[in-house]
Amino acid sequence: MTNDKPSNSAMHQRFQAISEQIAKRPEERGANWFEPELIEILMRPVPAGQAREQHVAKEHEIAELFERLTVLEAWTLHKRLTCKTPGDELVAAFDRLIIERRARLFAYLGDARRRAALARSA
Repeated sequence: MTNDKPSNSAMHQRFQAISEQIAKRPEERGANWFEPELIEILMRPVPAGQAREQHVAKEHEIAELFERLTVLEAWTLHKRLTCKTPGDELVAAFDRLIIERRARLFAYLGDARRRAALARSA
């Protein structure tokens, strides 16, 4: 039994919005279009007494940003964050995250190719 009605759930709408952003050709977005937003998220101050919740929220925001990257952009960013060029503001900001968060975000970033393949097959 299949449901031929299109889903209007919030998750489906979010998926559609992300898919449309991913579908944009990289040259339409410009090189490193994500960098200012990523640095802003990483450097955003955390109010006292809300550290746990705010850092979890930051991690989710970063994952959502990573979701919008093309496979090539994700691969390039993963390599950049791994090689750690001295003086790179983005690398320094990312390294301020605790190791567990960095590991989860690295894994998510490294999984871009699989997610793209699944999205194409859906």
